[in-house]
Amino acid sequence: MFRGSPLKNPTWLLVALGSFSAGVALAWHHPLWPIAAFAVFGLWCVMVVWRPGIWLFVVPACLPFLNFSPWTGWLVFEEFDLLLLGALAGGYGRLAWSSRAGAQTRMPAVLLGLLALMGGSGLLALYRGFLDAGGFAFDWFAGYVDALNSLRVFKSLGFSMLFIPLLQQEIGNSRALAGQRLATGMVAGLTVVTLAVLWERAAFPGLLDFSTNYRTVALFWEMHVGGAAIDGYLVLTAPFVAWALFSARRPVVWATAAALALLTGYACLTTFARGVYLALAAPLALLGVLLWAQKADFNARAFWGHVGRRYRPEGWRAKAGLMLMLALTAELVAVLGGGSFMMERLASTDRDFGSRVAHWQHGLDLLDGPADWLLGKGLGRFPANYAAHVPQGEFSGDVKLRDESVPGGGVNGFLTMRGPNTMKILGGQFALTQRVGQVSKGRHRVSLDIRVQKDADIYLELCERHLLYDRNCQSVFIRVVADKTAGTTSWRTFVLPLKGSTLAGGFWHAPRLGMLSLSVVNAGGVADFDNVRLIGPRRESLLENGDFSKGLVHWFPAAQAYFLPWHMDNLFLEVLFERGVAGLLLFAALMAYALWHLVFGRARALALSPYLAASLCAALLVGLVSSLMDVPRVAFLLYFLTLFSIQTAQEVGCQNLPKIKV
Repeated sequence: MFRGSPLKNPTWLLVALGSFSAGVALAWHHPLWPIAAFAVFGLWCVMVVWRPGIWLFVVPACLPFLNFSPWTGWLVFEEFDLLLLGALAGGYGRLAWSSRAGAQTRMPAVLLGLLALMGGSGLLALYRGFLDAGGFAFDWFAGYVDALNSLRVFKSLGFSMLFIPLLQQEIGNSRALAGQRLATGMVAGLTVVTLAVLWERAAFPGLLDFSTNYRTVALFWEMHVGGAAIDGYLVLTAPFVAWALFSARRPVVWATAAALALLTGYACLTTFARGVYLALAAPLALLGVLLWAQKADFNARAFWGHVGRRYRPEGWRAKAGLMLMLALTAELVAVLGGGSFMMERLASTDRDFGSRVAHWQHGLDLLDGPADWLLGKGLGRFPANYAAHVPQGEFSGDVKLRDESVPGGGVNGFLTMRGPNTMKILGGQFALTQRVGQVSKGRHRVSLDIRVQKDADIYLELCERHLLYDRNCQSVFIRVVADKTAGTTSWRTFVLPLKGSTLAGGFWHAPRLGMLSLSVVNAGGVADFDNVRLIGPRRESLLENGDFSKGLVHWFPAAQAYFLPWHMDNLFLEVLFERGVAGLLLFAALMAYALWHLVFGRARALALSPYLAASLCAALLVGLVSSLMDVPRVAFLLYFLTLFSIQTAQEVGCQNLPKIKV
């Protein structure tokens, strides 16, 4: 494609090669499909080079589902990383030979300084995170207390900053086309999430059951330890449903967008998250104001004159819009008035807020000294510090891969699991799980080897479960008494029948998946596990990697009901804890810069600006009561939309600005 074209920018070529090398290494070490991952990654790189700008659609469209952690066992790395690395490799590879590469890397000195400080703050927080964890240590199956959790949190900022030159190029080529690709990708990704919500609700509590304590999670497996992954995603993407409605030119296209609006409303309502309700109501009102203002060209008299007139729907679009508003209102009334769960949550708002304030205070108390307050504790270090130092803030359990030498010179891998350290009430709220597909009817048995040094209570459960909430279950509880012979402990094999409800498996259109859970439930309990097998009614083996010879492949830790140690539950305090006052001020400056230009500045008249402004405001509002930075996919989307907004603003009036070359 570049035959005869001289290399324009060697730096971009190095970035492309670095991204490609990182993607190849990640794909080749994929726990399940290394060859397929390598092949798809290579094809994706070629596609980005061949069809420039396609990544602006594909990245947001694929964001909601490119994570297979429950099957891979990965927490730090995910398939979405491969998508981003491929986009960077292909994009920078093309940019390195582009004759416009120099022209497209200009930006105002103030903005360049802000972005440089933001990136520097993130790198410093990454370094401090490694130091707080005791130094860098690599492990493909690292968890939330390990050093690589800092890298997991850093990915969103790091990836988004690397996309800046590519955004500049695409927006410079065609701002309208770039905005359309981004918005269409956002709508496509949201469609995937709403369909997943529809299946989840149909399979488990029921589409119209609004009384059961069941909060939707869709495909955001990061919520295996709670959090607000789906909350953040929905509020970031919901304004783009309005874009789809306003952009539709034909009734059929508009009707499709209206159906998505209803599904999005249903998904938001069934999160039963009060923060989501607030974070959508205010920004959607802002969106309406900004759209009116664009139409009135910011003439205050004309604007308020339009608002004050009596609304009379004319034409198919106005009448259909009125019908959609009535349908959304009916949906709201049905969810809030059709069950007791949300009413209970609304009634407990004052009590819950008091608990959250205490949680915030406990988190801030972990900042020790001026250095922590100025620069932060380090990225991803909240869980480890909270569990270790906050009274009654311990984890409800944890798991660790280990190995030992065996006679004959071999090495045997096994798993060590702990229950809560001291709090009995947390027993059974943490488990190691494996998905077993759609379970069959009948009784099941579990065979496993257990080794303990002191008495341990073990609970095994096979349930119809999506992620956090159980439907029908079969279970068994045993107490394993320590048996020491000649001063050593030995492995013992148990074959345990599971008792409980019949596992129905759900309907053909909404099958319920099964999940085996393994827990140590007594406070202070510790047990080693190996050779775990789940035997079905027809004597079939239903588990993979039961001997842990492949690490944690197919195994996935999951908490239930108790999530305090894993999340700060406030975006701004989360940034303060990890990056200090300096990092918080830089984050606030970046968001303010983007919103100012979208609402008041040079970008306010652009077609996509109201939707971007509403999206960013919604994320900041939900961040008042939720953490977002500890969910890499959602945090990346927040940063990416912010940088897209900033770059769009620069392209509108860049000819009047002083610029420097990167």
